Amino acid sequence: MKQTVVKYAVTAGVGLLIALLVSFAKGVYWLSDAVKIQQALCDCFAVPGLLLILFGALVFCTNGGTFDMFGFGARKFIGLFKRTKSERDKESFYEYRRRRQENKRSFGYLFLVGAVFFAVGLVFFFLYKF
Repeated sequence: MKQTVVKYAVTAGVGLLIALLVSFAKGVYWLSDAVKIQQALCDCFAVPGLLLILFGALVFCTNGGTFDMFGFGARKFIGLFKRTKSERDKESFYEYRRRRQENKRSFGYLFLVGAVFFAVGLVFFFLYKF
């Protein structure tokens, strides 16, 4: 339970940090027009929301095995230059893939926190658009 709360809190903190950086880049603190402020706030929350959602999609693809061959090939290539060989250097792609399937990462928290940020961005979008 505590690890789940920490994941959500760290992800929300990263999202807020990105939103803060975007707000400085957009100059939200120096704008005086309400429509421009709402437009900038829309960007401030939509950007981290989309980044978190897309990063969650990338983790989803990685869990499905999309990049397993790239990782296996890179490991084999680097293993060519090592002096000492480990057990991992001698494993086949099948064994590598089975080991990777056991270590799947969770990604639901990225989608949820990203969706919240994106929803806040949509609220600001509808405020300035309509």
